Amino acid sequence: MTSNPKADLDLQQVRALVISHLDNAGVSRVKVLPGPQVEGAFHHGCGVSVSVGVLLAADDHVTRSSGIDPIVGDLRGIPDRSAVAVIDKASGLAWAPADLVDMQGVPFPTCQRTALKRVAADWSTAGLEVSVGFELEFTVFSGTRDAPVLAHGGPGYSAAAFLQLEAWHLDVLAALLDAGVPVEQIHPEYGRGQVEIALAPRSPVQAVDDYLLARFIVARVSYRHGLCVSYSPMADSKTATNGCHIHFSARNGDGNVFHDAAAATQMSKEGESMIAGVLGRLAESSALLGGSALSLARLQPEQWAGSFICWGTGNREAAVRFVPGLRGDEDGQSNVEVKCCDGSANQYLAVAAILAAAMEGYRNQLKLPAEVTVDPATLSEAERERLDIRPFAADMFMALDDLEGSSFLRSALGHELLDAYVAVRRGEAERFARLDREAVVAALRWRY
Repeated sequence: MTSNPKADLDLQQVRALVISHLDNAGVSRVKVLPGPQVEGAFHHGCGVSVSVGVLLAADDHVTRSSGIDPIVGDLRGIPDRSAVAVIDKASGLAWAPADLVDMQGVPFPTCQRTALKRVAADWSTAGLEVSVGFELEFTVFSGTRDAPVLAHGGPGYSAAAFLQLEAWHLDVLAALLDAGVPVEQIHPEYGRGQVEIALAPRSPVQAVDDYLLARFIVARVSYRHGLCVSYSPMADSKTATNGCHIHFSARNGDGNVFHDAAAATQMSKEGESMIAGVLGRLAESSALLGGSALSLARLQPEQWAGSFICWGTGNREAAVRFVPGLRGDEDGQSNVEVKCCDGSANQYLAVAAILAAAMEGYRNQLKLPAEVTVDPATLSEAERERLDIRPFAADMFMALDDLEGSSFLRSALGHELLDAYVAVRRGEAERFARLDREAVVAALRWRY
């Protein structure tokens, strides 16, 4: 059995530690500590300004939020020792996610990782074990950042596309496994230059930590191959858009709640209620699942992006897809996929919103709407209305209004965090609304 690098870590061999937090703009911000400072960082952390920790937009504009001063005050980023991963043994480079605390050592109200911890603890209190897994879609470019060229020409999912980047694929896979990231598969995706990595399910906070580390490693390996990667929802208008699909499953004393062979839906009543909960809060959560100026533009019919708020078994055009397991392994594999998320999100908040909604459905025993068994875009507006199949908001301003007015998400995430998030994203939406689509694509290509 291969040992886990995170469990076998010897801090004496760490020459530099990258401390990372994922901000409200979906950008990974880092501090790098030299080896002698690493041990102490687990106790007193590293300095993080309030503006960097909370209020920076994707274009690095400093936002203002009521109740949070971007100029006065300091935070500390406390790296999580249990999540430290060695990225490069030869150079002694390691990485760790951080929680943001105030100067009294208390979790700061806007710490996104702490918010997910609270939601996950709610599931444990309810006697449920929840697991989360990610599918990362991204676009690989050769050329330069100023003149990028799609790095493979397809066809989608093909051996030909893999062979064009064979050495890169294998180095990415090796680097992820060496760092303890639980990879299930890597493959060329549908679009030219597009690749997808699927990560194994883990507990919620661990899953997002894995996601953040995977992005860092993929970008690092790519630079060493003379390539660049973009996790932007629309990295290039000449190829497919990028999603970040979030899968979750749950277990109680009887097993996987998303498997019941005797049920018409193939899942238990508890599982049905969880999906109903997610659907009921999806509209007001959409700005958390992808808050960039390009996120809603990605949610178009016939793109497998989940552009309608509905659910279906195996339905790739539904925002929520039920995925039954392989026959004989349903208890281990059956899960739910939320397709309308993308790489511009803060995934701690995206997962927190999904799980909080699922828990609301579970506790209130919500009834699951009718399953959609066809492409919802092929139905008439009258049929969609009858089946309660809803579109997402027409633009990010409307999506942010829905989020800002959500008492449910305010309760789940906290007023300070939600207000700061909305302020950051609303400022982005206002500034990018002045640009045409191609200019926005170019401006956000390398931000995530």
